[in-house]
Amino acid sequence: MPPMKLPKLRASGRLKVSNLKRYIIGKLQIQASPASVEICCNGDPLGDELSLTFINRTRWIDPTEEVQLTYRFGEEGMF
Repeated sequence: MPPMKLPKLRASGRLKVSNLKRYIIGKLQIQASPASVEICCNGDPLGDELSLTFINRTRWIDPTEEVQLTYRFGEEGMF
């Protein structure tokens, strides 16, 4: 899996995880379904309906630091 060239993204807090999955697929220029991407915060998988503001307020440990999310690919429907 190639890493993203620019690992940081500045986005609106209204951005949903489902949109972030499509963004990652587009940036990596791969043929994959959004269902095959898992986005995590502190190692916990995030649901597609969650916004970045909600994640920052409820899932992120240190409010003084920028939110860091990770992603990984698997088989569709695996997550």
